[in-house]
Amino acid sequence: MLFLIAFIGFSSISLGTEKSNIEMDYAALLAVDSIRTEAESNFSAYVSSLYEELGDTNLLYTAFEQAMTGYHNLDKYEKLKRKEVLTVIDFSKASSKKRLYIIDLCNRQILYKSVVAHGVNSGRLFARNFSNENNSRQSSLGFYVTTSTYTGKYDLALRLDGMEHSNSHASSRGVVMHGAEYATYEFLEKNGALGRSYGCPAMPYENFHQVVDWIKEGSCLYIYYPSRSYKRYSKYLNRNKYLEDFIWT
Repeated sequence: MLFLIAFIGFSSISLGTEKSNIEMDYAALLAVDSIRTEAESNFSAYVSSLYEELGDTNLLYTAFEQAMTGYHNLDKYEKLKRKEVLTVIDFSKASSKKRLYIIDLCNRQILYKSVVAHGVNSGRLFARNFSNENNSRQSSLGFYVTTSTYTGKYDLALRLDGMEHSNSHASSRGVVMHGAEYATYEFLEKNGALGRSYGCPAMPYENFHQVVDWIKEGSCLYIYYPSRSYKRYSKYLNRNKYLEDFIWT
């Protein structure tokens, strides 16, 4: 008889300076090849089922699967305050396409899709280059956690906390989500592509306040691109703590 020892999705185990016996047991279990393989299979089945329910193949499966991996790792390390929503930005797509997805994980549906701009030095129609360096004016890949809002040059803006080597300078670079005239559908219709930012994921002003309400103050945002170097060194793609919620014994 198989029993699920942790509720899949939104459960988390607190982390302290010392690991609890349960946490050490998880580590020991995941060190067993057969158990780890089974947990990976359970996770894959869960992600596949959720992806099918979302019903939108324009959302690239690889981007979604990676976003879910990092989301669950962030959850296990208690980095998320808002666990009901996940935002995925797919920079493998052209800026003329809707490539930002806000996903309601509780109700298993896509809340919102939108175009979103990339950095001016990342590319023109397609983003090709990414950087974490100050003054690069490029977009940064990886996992972010949304924080607070403020009113500035572009009216409402949402701060982003970069969680990895690839985006750790987001705050010092002033990388935030904001609305912009160059990121509107009107601009897209006239020019065939969105304008570009200094590295911020800029969106149309229309519905931006609602977007911020959905994702502000502690949710996961993932910027995807099929970069081998990013995937190799990603902190939240390469840890297996997320598998703790998918162990059956």
